[in-house]
Amino acid sequence: MKAALGPAAEDVLDAAGEVPVDVEAAADLAAGPEVRLWLRLSACNTLIDGHLRARLRQAFDTTPPRFELMALLDKVPDGLTMGELSKRLMVTNGNVTGIVERLVRDGQATRSAAPNDRRTHFVRLTSAGRDAYRAMARAHQDWLRDVMGGMGREDVVSLLGLLDQLKRSVRTAAPAAR
Repeated sequence: MKAALGPAAEDVLDAAGEVPVDVEAAADLAAGPEVRLWLRLSACNTLIDGHLRARLRQAFDTTPPRFELMALLDKVPDGLTMGELSKRLMVTNGNVTGIVERLVRDGQATRSAAPNDRRTHFVRLTSAGRDAYRAMARAHQDWLRDVMGGMGREDVVSLLGLLDQLKRSVRTAAPAAR
């Protein structure tokens, strides 16, 4: 099968020598390296997210959005406003409201009106919420180490540096016309 697809196909074949069904499999194998990199990053992100989502659900009965919101609150003990949470998570206020309501209901967060503006609410983790988040964070780190275990530490560090260059390149690229 490799010969029929050409030499570039090796990059998209799975361990059994079959073409996997993912975003990369749909790519034109003659596509430029920038297109293939974008597809590879997307495929890796999808695969890693799938592992983490399943493990968070199984081990902690939680979701990645809830985990990410708790991670933000853990870093800011004085709390964040609902608007700040939405902005930092890059989601709508409605998405944040639902997650915060469940955290409050479960005793893992508090929500209180700002003293000078009753329309603004600050969200803070409770001590139980902070403990729960930190247990999840430890497991999350272990899971990432596990799913990336096929790479050597030097390769991970090297890739991190290359992705930093990519991130800077993307940030400095001219924005598309609207």
